[in-house]
Amino acid sequence: MIKIKDLFVYPIKSCKGIRVSEVELSPTGFLGDRNWMVVDEAGVFVTQREHPKLALVEPTLTEDSLALNAPGMTELVVSRKALATQSREVELFGEKMPSLFAGDEPSKWFGDYLGGNFQFVSRDPGFLRKGGVQYPSRDEAPTTFVDNYGILVISEASRSDLNNRLVSGVPMNRFRPNIVIEGVDAYGEDYFASARVGEVTLRFVDVCYRCNMTTIDQEKAEFGQEPLQTLGRYRSSKVGVRFGSYAAVAGGVGKRLTAGSPLEIALNF
Repeated sequence: MIKIKDLFVYPIKSCKGIRVSEVELSPTGFLGDRNWMVVDEAGVFVTQREHPKLALVEPTLTEDSLALNAPGMTELVVSRKALATQSREVELFGEKMPSLFAGDEPSKWFGDYLGGNFQFVSRDPGFLRKGGVQYPSRDEAPTTFVDNYGILVISEASRSDLNNRLVSGVPMNRFRPNIVIEGVDAYGEDYFASARVGEVTLRFVDVCYRCNMTTIDQEKAEFGQEPLQTLGRYRSSKVGVRFGSYAAVAGGVGKRLTAGSPLEIALNF
């Protein structure tokens, strides 16, 4: 039986994720996923690729607030009820889009932590961003501040197969999935066309092509060589190194996914 093993939400782009037992679906994916982002003085998005220390920033969400914690920093609690209204143009993979300035305090907090001038922004819900900016062809699936598409699915079998090829295995957090599944063969998610859980339907868009963020130890915020080097030997294609698959919400907005739920899978062949 194929089922959901774990669910993760990443409130702030490139910061730590939160394991959840259930999550609500929105048109863009998991509600609250990559709703905030750090940008530099020019408004260009910032990730662990430039600042690996972001891996150590731990967000905590409540209904009313977003709390920020990181080594050497005093906790900062940001109200979620004080709606941001001041627009900021930001740039994500060369594309400019509107966002909402999320306040001086969190911007200064990230500036002190990373060392420089940064701004903290939230997604403008009135702007519909199309995903897949780095891909040869783009899907119409709406997205937040994710790199490409809304929901990343990876099987435990795929990670296990990879770890069997490595001198030292890597944890799942290297790959930042939203859904971890079990009960499927290694890389079986490459061939998913759709997945259904009750009233929720996910439509699979494309495989995920991996970058050097997979080589950052998420507990130490340090770059290495693996697992990208090994993945490149057997999972490489003309577009890039494949690991995991992207999905979009096809039905069930407002419904919830729950860890442990069985998945009905349709294949693309």
